[in-house]
Amino acid sequence: MSLRHALLALLDAGPMTGYELAKQFDQSAERVWHAPHPQIYTELRRLEAEEFVVADERPRGTKAVKRAYRITGAGGAELRRWVSEVETPQRVRDVAYLKATYFEYIAPETVRRQFELHKAHHQEQLQRWERHVAQLRAHETELLQRRLASAPESRHEAIVAYKVHVYEGMAARARTEIEWAERGLGLVADLEG
Repeated sequence: MSLRHALLALLDAGPMTGYELAKQFDQSAERVWHAPHPQIYTELRRLEAEEFVVADERPRGTKAVKRAYRITGAGGAELRRWVSEVETPQRVRDVAYLKATYFEYIAPETVRRQFELHKAHHQEQLQRWERHVAQLRAHETELLQRRLASAPESRHEAIVAYKVHVYEGMAARARTEIEWAERGLGLVADLEG
């Protein structure tokens, strides 16, 4: 159910077409919740059927129209209800850790490749999170600018601070994963020696 609430939060920044919404999702919420575009469009239709969003038609070119979605009062209430629920942390389901539990079954060079790939992936993610934190602090993202423009100034500090907190947490998680992979590479070397 988190996808629908992420979409409602994006629309709280202002009306967007399905295309704009998918683009904004890719630049913000997708960083912490992956969803392919067809799933986004399906959920958007469900939100419209439940009257959490409404669509206004806008001209596109001379003969076509596009639909711009906006959040309704009921959609805003649902978003606030969901955010206010206290969530129990989810149990871990991580294929990399599960596989690593059984690395004794494969050759050391394969284990090494697994750890190297894990490390490279999380190094890339770390750079992504750190770059996003800098953009948020500088108010450089389009979505953040839209949200700040539509929110009372008294909420601006909290809007930015919570987002920065999330992505700093993601960066810290990436650093931990990099360290884990480095220790794994050291373990392979020790076991080979």
